[in-house]
Amino acid sequence: MHKCSIGFQERVETGIDWTLIESGARHHREHCKRDDIPKNTFTQALQSKFDKCIIQGFLDENSGLSIEQHWEFLMPAVVWDNQRFATDEGKICFHNANCITDDMMKVIKRAVKANDRNVLKHDMKMVNVLRVNDSKMTELDEGLKKYKKLVSLSLCGNFISDINSDFIPPSVKTLELQANCLKDVSGFAETLPSELLYLGLARNFLTSSSVDGLRLLPYNLTVLDLSDNDIYHLDPVLDAIAKLPNLTALQLSGNPCSVCAGYARATLMRLTRLHYLDCREILPTDRPLEHIEMHPDDLRAAYFYFTVYRIMSAPQPPKAEKGANATFHIELEIPLLDAVRRRFLMFRQNESLIEMLPPPEDDEWPIANSVPAMSKVLTRLDEESSHESDIFSNLVMRNPREIHNYTTFESNKVQWSKLMNFQEPILKIFCPDLVALRDTFRSVITIRLVYSVILQYSQQPVKVTKGKPEGPESGRQVMPDFLTCHFGFGIDTLSTSNIR
Repeated sequence: MHKCSIGFQERVETGIDWTLIESGARHHREHCKRDDIPKNTFTQALQSKFDKCIIQGFLDENSGLSIEQHWEFLMPAVVWDNQRFATDEGKICFHNANCITDDMMKVIKRAVKANDRNVLKHDMKMVNVLRVNDSKMTELDEGLKKYKKLVSLSLCGNFISDINSDFIPPSVKTLELQANCLKDVSGFAETLPSELLYLGLARNFLTSSSVDGLRLLPYNLTVLDLSDNDIYHLDPVLDAIAKLPNLTALQLSGNPCSVCAGYARATLMRLTRLHYLDCREILPTDRPLEHIEMHPDDLRAAYFYFTVYRIMSAPQPPKAEKGANATFHIELEIPLLDAVRRRFLMFRQNESLIEMLPPPEDDEWPIANSVPAMSKVLTRLDEESSHESDIFSNLVMRNPREIHNYTTFESNKVQWSKLMNFQEPILKIFCPDLVALRDTFRSVITIRLVYSVILQYSQQPVKVTKGKPEGPESGRQVMPDFLTCHFGFGIDTLSTSNIR
């Protein structure tokens, strides 16, 4: 059953376009799941950071330049080259390689004044802040103990699956372990430094069954970041966190449990000492006036809603044939919330969905050949919209009986106007799958403004309009400089204020 569910989830997520941040996070998670990750200790990872950092030239005993020559000639050239010629991505990489500690230039300058590399080696071990990020580190070792004055330690973006707290200096008050391979905190939570105030565990592999160890975290812990994990049920994590008496700030956003309808209300009722939730200050009006039992459904599901407030500057379409109804509507592609698609993918390939349709009543396709009236309308629209800037000349006829996109939700249809308004909300989708709802906010949602022409048939003979045909200029449209669409989407939540 477990293997089937994994295969089902993989099929659901096949073909989904993720946001840039989510794509990077998924790439790192895939590497974390590998069994052949080479061992890389803290000392090795730190040396790798030094080798890529500007500090390396000042520490190199075999360099042909003195420490003063490095400061006077090489340092200005490297910094100037980065500032003048590096792209935005290059500047980010340069900063990431040289952010091992704060005020690195100040530390280097002190060693230059003394003209002694040993001063730099000593001062580096006395720093208060140390960052060894994105270094493929898998475990801590004795080398970390040499940094006896550390206050802030950042080990983000590595492959750490377990923490040996004995190697962490007792002076550490801020510990960042985001984007690692941690699946449980029980093995190290109780032995973390007693003065620890901040613990970052975002983007790891924590689940509802592995959060019980959070109750063992240090007594003085003030800020806990659990965002972007896989915690599905809210009750277990609240039960554990409630044991931390000094916790005043909590981050749970990005977990499936954080998108349920009763998330905020349940969290604020259970954790009365919180001042901040998901980086937002909790005001007195946010808290319920009295304790109310939560309905189980409020912690298991939510409504996803999508609203298009208005569409402006849409070009006026060509005049449709008499008896035709020309309308606009919004198509919203949300693959992860389409229950039909998810069910079918368990048993069928995507292309086989068309087999579920009844056979067409007409003998031939496309529809333009089988329905002369429709062909006439399309030909007329094409003739009237021959200008190269006319977007209506690019319309493609679609067979309405064929499923071209079975992951699409449609809005109500409205007539064209300079300012088109749709009903609010356009979509309201009940979501019992919190993972799919959470991942929807991490995926690329496609929005289309669709123009459609619908013909109305009758048994009365068609009357041919006599007179001079309309000129070719009548159907031409100029592409607007701006087509503006104001929209928003979110989750229906229970109100936390004025509860009686």
